[in-house]
Amino acid sequence: MQKTAKSLTRKLSFYFGGIALLVAAILYLLSIFILYWVEDELNRRSLEQIAPSAMAAFEQGAESPLVLSTTIVAYNDAASLPDEYQGIIDLPVGFLDELHDTFKEDIFIFRGQYGEGEATHPLILVMNAEQVELSRNEWNNISLVILAVTLMLFALFGFAITLLTRRLIAPIRAISEQLEDSEGDQSFRVSKDATQEFHALTASLNHYQQQIALLIRREQAFSRYASHELRTPLTIIQGASRLLEQEGKPEFMQRQRGRIAKAASNMQHIIDALLSLVKQEKGLSSPDLRPLQEKELKQILAEVEPLASQKQIQLGLTLDATPQIAPSEAVLRMLLINLLNNAINASDSGCIAISVDDEGISVKDQGRGMSSSDTRPQGHGLGLEIVEALCQRYQWRFSLSNCDKGCIARLHFPASTHAS
Repeated sequence: MQKTAKSLTRKLSFYFGGIALLVAAILYLLSIFILYWVEDELNRRSLEQIAPSAMAAFEQGAESPLVLSTTIVAYNDAASLPDEYQGIIDLPVGFLDELHDTFKEDIFIFRGQYGEGEATHPLILVMNAEQVELSRNEWNNISLVILAVTLMLFALFGFAITLLTRRLIAPIRAISEQLEDSEGDQSFRVSKDATQEFHALTASLNHYQQQIALLIRREQAFSRYASHELRTPLTIIQGASRLLEQEGKPEFMQRQRGRIAKAASNMQHIIDALLSLVKQEKGLSSPDLRPLQEKELKQILAEVEPLASQKQIQLGLTLDATPQIAPSEAVLRMLLINLLNNAINASDSGCIAISVDDEGISVKDQGRGMSSSDTRPQGHGLGLEIVEALCQRYQWRFSLSNCDKGCIARLHFPASTHAS
């Protein structure tokens, strides 16, 4: 993963480096262009500003050519122009610019006129550009300075960009290393200096890791429960079968056959529930809604009646509605058997009542209630952990709460299945 992180850093550095080179080239060319323009503009303004002085001198009788400075010469008639400058007289009045490759040297020319009517005279100002402009060596030196400054800035910005990209990628590298080395429920962390987005990413990863760990624990608990529930009737069947091999009274033999039949029936219910869950999870069957029947609930109560009678616990049923539910009979039996067994185990006497309404099913006991460590269903035994897992599969919600005396375990139906 370290190689991948370095590759990403290098790519980002190349990307920003390419942008920096492009910007540097544009700035270099722009600087050279501005220097050329400023140089020419200054020379044009010099000619424009000195033109009135030349006009005044000629009007006072100065002869052409008139040397105005070491680089500027003024003319007021074509005859006084040197032979190589004769073409200047044909330029339009008001012309002010530099001529390249027209004469032996580059010159700036101002073409004007003064006077009125027949007394109008041309005014020509000639400036030797080579004497006032920067020489080739000077331009080369300026270019070298600009290039040196540009390269220095490029190096500094390149170094800064490299440090920045490494710092930006450091949280990703840290998270990747933690993913590779993660063991158990270890949470992911990034440094406090990391940006808000990376803290949000680690929070999401930790959340999903917790969800995955919870699902794994539920699946493991479900596997342990299924194994235990299947082994129990098998043990009963094996033990009763060995007893049947021995000679005994008819009543004893009949009781053993009854134990075998009941254990086989319990095993069939468990297998049916497991097959129903597997088909639903694989999409082989859709959980069609069905009405919850009173007969179905009475059969479940009858199964736990022997265990309740041993503690002199009375069982009751109140059916205030006939809701539509998705779980099969086998799955509902598994849910309520676990809730009833838990209620019986938590009670020494009294009454356990099942009540059904449009919003859910409640199992209320008069036992010891929940301790502070039982505020979550997972803390109330393996059976209730299975109840929580089954509820998740059907979008039900499972809750436990203390009442005045005892505890209430409630299965909440999803809002879409509430009876109208």
